[in-house]
Amino acid sequence: MSYNAENLDRIVSHLRNDLTIGEWTVVTAKRISNSTDLGTREVGYWLGRINGSRDDFDPIHTPGLEVSKWNTGASTPVRWKVERVEAEPQDDADSERIVADGGVRWLDLSEFQQQVVKAIIEIEQRGGEPYGLGIKELLSERYNKEVNHGRLYPNLDDLVEQGIIEKSELDKRTNAYESTASARAMVAGEAEHMASLAGLELAEAVTDGGERQ
Repeated sequence: MSYNAENLDRIVSHLRNDLTIGEWTVVTAKRISNSTDLGTREVGYWLGRINGSRDDFDPIHTPGLEVSKWNTGASTPVRWKVERVEAEPQDDADSERIVADGGVRWLDLSEFQQQVVKAIIEIEQRGGEPYGLGIKELLSERYNKEVNHGRLYPNLDDLVEQGIIEKSELDKRTNAYESTASARAMVAGEAEHMASLAGLELAEAVTDGGERQ
C-alpha cells in the first residue's frame, strides 16, 4: 500500500502545533484523522513509521517528537503517546534543508503556512505576480473549500515577519508577495526529503537557495 509522503508533514505539523515542549498526550489514529482530514489507516501507517513498529520499513526520524504505543497490551484501537521534546541539534545537511534565515525551520511552520509558501512559489514559477487574491484562489482550489481572508492574511504577515517571504505594494489597495531564497531552499529540501522517503530520485536537484543551475 502506498501513501502520499507529503501527508506525513501534515500529521507532524498538527502534532507539533498541538503541544509545547515537555507536554504529551495520548491519541488515536481516528482523532488525528478527524483533525487533518486524512484517512485513519494512513494516519496509523505514519504513526507506526515514526514509532518504528513497522518491521517492513525503516523508522522515520521526526525531530522534537517522540511517539510510542500506549498500553500495548490493550485491544484496538491502538493508542499512541505523543510527546513534544527538545529537538536534537541537526547536522549541516539537515539544517541546510529546512532552516531559513532567523532559525525558522520548515517543520516550525503550520501546515497552512507551508501551503502558502508553496502557493507563492507555484505562482512565481507560472510567471505570475503573487498577491493576496491570487494566493487565496489557489489555496481554495487546493483545499477544495474557501480560504477566508481572516485566515490567509495573518499567516502572510507571520511569514513576512519570519523572513520567509517579502511583501511589497503592488498598488494602493494590493500587496504583492515574493518568496525568498530561504523559502525556495526549504521547499527544495523538503521535496528531496519527501522523494527519499518514497524511494524516488528527483529529476532535477535544486540547490543554492532554490535557484536552478
